[in-house]
Amino acid sequence: MRKIPLLFTLLLMAYLQVQCVVNSERRLHERLSQMAAELNESAPVMLDPYTRFEEAGVTDENHFRYRYTVLNTDNPDSLLSERLQTLTDNIRTLFSTNAELAIFRENSVVLEYVYNNEQQQTLRTITLNPEDYQ
Repeated sequence: MRKIPLLFTLLLMAYLQVQCVVNSERRLHERLSQMAAELNESAPVMLDPYTRFEEAGVTDENHFRYRYTVLNTDNPDSLLSERLQTLTDNIRTLFSTNAELAIFRENSVVLEYVYNNEQQQTLRTITLNPEDYQ
């Protein structure tokens, strides 16, 4: 007889815990989407003679994705290859030290940087997992 109330209590606790996780993920998605929308207000914008920021977005898995276009060069893939290590190092430093980006660290958000050519074909995607920048 005592097993039924205990089993019911355990099931109820498990259900409530799952609901808390789901609500937390939903709130994170909403906050990240708001941040992306704020970035997109100024997009597209040239960052340097070769790189244009197009947009930011959030995937269903709460990955934060930045999309860029590489322009004004005959060989955009080579240009990216030359800058890859510097880009990755700069991203790591920014996300590990900037207080305004703490939400990414605190929630272990995966970062994706997608670079396309002028025809919008993907040249390269840089993916940083939380352990790469924490």
